[in-house]
Amino acid sequence: MEHRFTRQELYDHVWSKPMSHLVVEFGTTAGILSTLLRRADIPTPSSGHWMRKEFGKPVEQPPLPPAPYGCVEPLVLDTEKPSVKRKLKHVKADPDAVSVSVGTQQVFAPPVLKPRPTQPTTMTREELYGAVWTTPMSRLAGDYGISGNGLAKICDREDIPYPPRGYWAKHAVGKAPKQTPLPKSSSTHSITIRPTPLPPPPIELPPEVKQQVEKARVSEPALAVPERLLRPHAVIASWLTEHEQKKRRARSERDPWRRNLYDPGDFSETDHRKHRILDVLFKAIERHGGKVKQGERGVLFAEVLGEKVEFQVREKQKQERRPLTDNEKRWRSPGDKDWKKELVPTGWLVFEIKTWQWPNGLPRQWLESEKQPMEGMLPDILATFVAAGPLLVQQRKDREAAERERQLAEQRRYEEQRRRKRDANRWRRFRELAQDWHELAAVRDFLTALRSMDVTLTAEIDGRSVEEWIAWAEEWLRRADPTADGVDDVFRQIAEITDWTYRD
Repeated sequence: MEHRFTRQELYDHVWSKPMSHLVVEFGTTAGILSTLLRRADIPTPSSGHWMRKEFGKPVEQPPLPPAPYGCVEPLVLDTEKPSVKRKLKHVKADPDAVSVSVGTQQVFAPPVLKPRPTQPTTMTREELYGAVWTTPMSRLAGDYGISGNGLAKICDREDIPYPPRGYWAKHAVGKAPKQTPLPKSSSTHSITIRPTPLPPPPIELPPEVKQQVEKARVSEPALAVPERLLRPHAVIASWLTEHEQKKRRARSERDPWRRNLYDPGDFSETDHRKHRILDVLFKAIERHGGKVKQGERGVLFAEVLGEKVEFQVREKQKQERRPLTDNEKRWRSPGDKDWKKELVPTGWLVFEIKTWQWPNGLPRQWLESEKQPMEGMLPDILATFVAAGPLLVQQRKDREAAERERQLAEQRRYEEQRRRKRDANRWRRFRELAQDWHELAAVRDFLTALRSMDVTLTAEIDGRSVEEWIAWAEEWLRRADPTADGVDDVFRQIAEITDWTYRD
């Protein structure tokens, strides 16, 4: 049986479902399908692509490159070869797959993905022990909404043994090692596994932003990187000038040590290539209204619609072992390794957005590979900058609106606090007046008792007669009485109280 596709159709198939499902659907093998994809130069999903997509994490799908030389359409996938038939006889169907009859042939449809749990799962220690020894950890963890590593950590914390690496491969051929018994535990609490929350869904670009992005893609369909750097951008020209100044300074030094210290060395081929790529990108950004600058400490940023987008272009490095030099071997201690790890450049460039508040849903990093060089990613990077401008402006406006709302809410809380304090102080003053009035009643009774006594009113005490002393006391009693001027005066005194009247 033959399957015929155009490159676009096969590309759409590969990015619509996992390779294992396509192998079952087309009745072929992974090797034959991979060979056809490689010859047609069709990019395939990387390892972990479908897992990240299932959990809602951002994934990258490179565009379909132009057809390689000699590629003829339609592409033919032949599944009638005897080697394919022999291999398919030994292919075991997924137990979760659905058997479907097509004519006289029985095929297995891809398994239906279970919905991801959203509620916690509670079980006993014995139940979890039985589960991890009957189902592989990666599949079991998906039933709980967590990763296999997370489930292994839970088992370690609860002292629950689980199958070692390679156990299920040996179990499939009947050579599985003996199951580790569950150790006793004094803990009787149940185990609750809470699913990992999904990341927020990617934002949907507004129609006007989509229009701007498409306009940028149409106007810049292919950003050609020249073989030589001519009329470099101002930022790149400053790099070249600074590098030349350092070299001149090094050449003018007579001291060899200082000369080596100041000498920056020559640009590598990767540096020259990076300069040419950035020169094309910087000029394209400025053609679309942006402005590329270099800030303090060499930080690169682009101003798009007044918003600052920091970014970095670096060469990817990897760690490798190297033999020790003769000098290092001389200072090597017993038991030390006879090699040393160090970072070595790979020649691959990485373009990374460093702005912290980056719009969700827009890519932050572009890593070139053998199939996808950085030169082919420039249109996508440019479109991302164009799309980020309006989104960053809207984010800033949202933050400013939220800050204004926060300040208004803080002002309202402050005013309410002052109102409560003022009201409490006024009640405090009212109680003080009532207490004064209650005490003056005793003074009034005391003064009445003095008047009723048999005394000589003309008798002098300290230059005043008794009658004058009684008048003096009555005057003070009248002045101290809060009700002497009526009810209006009482509440007028209360209204004069503020939240700052009492300092305690």
